[in-house]
Amino acid sequence: MIYPWQNTEWQLLNNQREHQRLPHAILLCGANGLGKSEFASSLAVSLLCESPQSNGESCGNCNSCRLTEAGTHPDLTYLAPEDESKVIKVDEIRALCTEFFLTSQFAGYKIAIINHADQMNINASNSLLKTLEEPNDQSILILVTSKPHRLPITIRSRCQSISFQVPDTQQASQWLSQNVSGDVSQLLNISHGAPLRAQHFADSDLPEQRKGLMEALLAVARNQPVIEHAQKLSKWPSHSLLGWAYDWVSDLLKLIHYGQNCNLVNQDYRKELIELSLKLQSVLLYQLLDQIIKFRKVQSIPLNTQMLWEDLLISWEQLLKRA
Repeated sequence: MIYPWQNTEWQLLNNQREHQRLPHAILLCGANGLGKSEFASSLAVSLLCESPQSNGESCGNCNSCRLTEAGTHPDLTYLAPEDESKVIKVDEIRALCTEFFLTSQFAGYKIAIINHADQMNINASNSLLKTLEEPNDQSILILVTSKPHRLPITIRSRCQSISFQVPDTQQASQWLSQNVSGDVSQLLNISHGAPLRAQHFADSDLPEQRKGLMEALLAVARNQPVIEHAQKLSKWPSHSLLGWAYDWVSDLLKLIHYGQNCNLVNQDYRKELIELSLKLQSVLLYQLLDQIIKFRKVQSIPLNTQMLWEDLLISWEQLLKRA
């Protein structure tokens, strides 16, 4: 489906299609939670559709649409890592390229979509580059990523880049209020304005996990022992927790540098953050922020999450003691 904040990008590609000027490779980039993967799928289904609508969207009724809905269309290939912490390997890219170069069974487009394309290792990227350098007619490769800077410049330069922006607050709030219950404003704050990320947060157990992290940080600030809270945090996936920890420290730095009226991600903890900011040193907070960034960068490596959270909470404890 095409979300309201994606209309401009959709119209651009639909116009190129009508004038037969679609590129052989498209790079869809932008923050998580903006619907890039859904856009890629909608584009592929539309290009394979036998009777697309006037706005370029698929009819949903033809044989091709039924095949894509069932996930069995022979001219559409998907590839993604097993999970976001794993890499896409060269053998997977070679298999995709082999399928990609076969003649279309419907005498139309051959389309391949690579989600989390930045997870390709160097050998996989080099293998894909050969395909980009010698594209077949009527073949379209769609790369999807929230981290385009991690792709080699040789790949990025051969793609038409489509960058999705966070929608304005009114548009995001209107859409989100129709799809979730709860404090829409706070959900968008936590999700950095990304509507689908906010929806996922609201419909999952992530609020409980975030609350657990906030309670741990505040408990350590009240001189409670680290170990018990580290054990609790280690039971949850670290990806989101580290992101919220980053936002927590960033909010403290905003309060120190810009004053108590600045916008915060953790608006629901404004009172506690203001109290902490009055006694903390920014140089020590930057050191803690660097530590969080380091752990976020190595999430693809198996880590002892208990030790990870002990390490971070001890650093937080020492920072507070030096205040």
